[in-house]
Amino acid sequence: MSITRRALVQGALVAAATLATGTSNVIAVPPQALLVYDSRLPQSRVFRSAHAGRVLDLAYEQVNLWRNLRNLSPGGRVVGLTSWTDYVQVRSLLEERRSRLRAETRCGRLFYWEMA
Repeated sequence: MSITRRALVQGALVAAATLATGTSNVIAVPPQALLVYDSRLPQSRVFRSAHAGRVLDLAYEQVNLWRNLRNLSPGGRVVGLTSWTDYVQVRSLLEERRSRLRAETRCGRLFYWEMA
């Protein structure tokens, strides 16, 4: 997948707008948390670039029938910036692993969420 200049600028603008509005806690992800993102979405790619810990790309999860997420060991914190439909799917799989929703907020067209 190639990243266009336009997608990069859009992602940077979303990140800057999030920081400027005082919701920087959305960008700050603890390094021990598993980050769920979608490499097909510019805003989600920018969100991933700010995280140095473990990541899970939903673009590949849909191809391999959510195998990595289904085999995820229970426990730990999981955060994400995804579309609504992906969020619902991930939330359902994580709830099967006894994770509970901690936070959920809309960030433009995407949704930021945390589960533990």
